[in-house]
Amino acid sequence: MKMTTIWMGALAILSGSANAAQVYDSYDAFYAAQPGAVFGAPIEQDADSIYSLPGEQGIYTHLRSALDGKTVRIDVAENRITVNGKTYRFARATTFPGEYAIDIDPASARVFLARGTRIRPSLLCLEGDGSGSGEADRHKQIFLLLDPLARNAAWLHLPSLLSSCRAVVATNYGRFAFPKNSYLFDETQESRIGLLVSYHTFAHRRFASVPAPKQVRLRFTHPEIPFQFSVQDKN
Repeated sequence: MKMTTIWMGALAILSGSANAAQVYDSYDAFYAAQPGAVFGAPIEQDADSIYSLPGEQGIYTHLRSALDGKTVRIDVAENRITVNGKTYRFARATTFPGEYAIDIDPASARVFLARGTRIRPSLLCLEGDGSGSGEADRHKQIFLLLDPLARNAAWLHLPSLLSSCRAVVATNYGRFAFPKNSYLFDETQESRIGLLVSYHTFAHRRFASVPAPKQVRLRFTHPEIPFQFSVQDKN
């Protein structure tokens, strides 16, 4: 009887562990675990990646990689990125409603590449830290270049709140989707207790919800502290 009780207790513990929601302390880890995640690791930097130019203020980040069998040379400045000699200024990107472009610290820049497939083009994504105060650490400046080696590549500025280039996912329609995050509040509407992750896409020169609306609800381990969380609900 005693042994049976011990086994039942052990099974209850294992069952509880299996059903417990995974706790994340990294949004990159959460986004990388989502179905259809497009980007893996960013392009590696080396000791010569950060440079400056004589007679000019500021620094630059230089990166080199390959995409779809072609060499890609990338230079990131405070207000622009240059890809194989073609410059894309942050202020000229097609911007998601409610967002606005600000300069970034080139040393903080991470650049991701994703090869094209039979049904969608290749992608380049840049993220970096912008200047700011208050809750600036909760925002990333994120820019997406569709078909970056094409003559007329689409240049987009994506939502910044608790997001990442790794948040971009491929859809079943040969397109891509990305989250627009918003806070969830407690019953008194005074304390932020979670995050609503709502996916959007870009098609026909405009931003829109994905054809089948997809949302994920995250719950913070501690109210008002969004850097440790678990998945509460998906639909």
